[in-house]
Amino acid sequence: MILLKYASKSAVFFVLTTVLGSFAVDAQAQVFPTSVKGWESVGKVTVPLSKQRALVTAPGDAILAHASDRRGRPDDLVSTAAYGDIELAFDYLLADGAEATLYLHDAYPIALADAKAGVYPPRQQVVRAPGIWQQLRIRFRAPRFDSQGHNIAPARLLRAELNGVVIHEDVQLPAPGASSGRAEAPLRLAVSRGGVAIKNFTADSLPEANPSGEWGGADPILVTAQVNTMLRSFMDVPGGSRVVHAISVGHPEQVHYTYDLDKGSLFQVWRGGFLDATPMWNSRGNGTSRVLGSPLYFGVPALTVGRLATTGEPWPADTTGTGYKPKGYAVDAADLPTFRYQVYGRQVEDAIRPLAKGDGFTRTVAVAGDTDGLYVRLAAAPAITDQGKGVFLIGDNAWYLRVEEAGKGKPFIRSQQDGQELLVPASAVIRYSIIF
Repeated sequence: MILLKYASKSAVFFVLTTVLGSFAVDAQAQVFPTSVKGWESVGKVTVPLSKQRALVTAPGDAILAHASDRRGRPDDLVSTAAYGDIELAFDYLLADGAEATLYLHDAYPIALADAKAGVYPPRQQVVRAPGIWQQLRIRFRAPRFDSQGHNIAPARLLRAELNGVVIHEDVQLPAPGASSGRAEAPLRLAVSRGGVAIKNFTADSLPEANPSGEWGGADPILVTAQVNTMLRSFMDVPGGSRVVHAISVGHPEQVHYTYDLDKGSLFQVWRGGFLDATPMWNSRGNGTSRVLGSPLYFGVPALTVGRLATTGEPWPADTTGTGYKPKGYAVDAADLPTFRYQVYGRQVEDAIRPLAKGDGFTRTVAVAGDTDGLYVRLAAAPAITDQGKGVFLIGDNAWYLRVEEAGKGKPFIRSQQDGQELLVPASAVIRYSIIF
């Protein structure tokens, strides 16, 4: 049994959930039976941060969900087609405490269970928090049989990628207790308990293996974070932009982040390994490093503290006219940096620290002096949902933001041309947590 692990506050360990089909979601009926006990088609699912065992649904048909155990365990989902060698891809979401097992070839389990049940630990722990959408891709080679039905070659998990990170590669799967002797078999998903949701599933014939050797045969140059670690480099971000004064900070809790010193901006966080410095240091190098784990991007780097004449005014596009001046950073006894800069004539300190159990980060933004007219931008995303009591769900179940301290101000969501922003009036101290 192959596991993906997420260590939450209750030390529950998550592995995957589902998949099925060579069809898009709108062709769901071609993949599954039209009616399966305990499952429903829905348009949206959410898991409140304050009640993470609850899976809340909204009407629609883009997502397949098992939301409640009140009527007992749901029936297994069994694909209407049988498959041999296959590449699967899907998104999944789990409520806290959920347990499910996907059976490749109706026999080889990929499961959600505690760590003792797993045989093959993943290379990196990149599983995200309960209630957050995740993406899994699997390449599976079915077992081979002779004309008498005898197994002549075992099944293999050729590759598994979770949230864009390779976690398993070329793993021989043990034969099930009673082999069917079939070259093709259906996929099956069994839920033991808890809320499970899936979407965007595809199943295709297994492609040819891609050639390796991106760096011309050079050994990769990897930077670990067995202790709190900092590395300056260029960092490319989606959309083609390059941060040239980036500093990445790694932690033994296996949660890390990158900070743009030119804007006082936290622009990405990730879970898993720290950095691949091969492009920076191999041969002549190009100065860039890349994250080893699964990154969560916060958009194009932008100022964290901005001045607005009205709450409808657009957020500053750059540092022009803000008087922004980086002042470096101070490192504490644990080798953790607090970034310092000046903006609008005010001194700002920005401290980002890993949460105790590696659930994410807490960020403290301190502004000295008069803060009238200044705001702190906590998040920007296509959609932001207020879950109440200072908790916000960012994007399409991408991450949670929990406001811990906001002075006398109150966070508010506003709509902009390209999405929504979560702002709070600046005060001496603004503190919030990023949970992903």
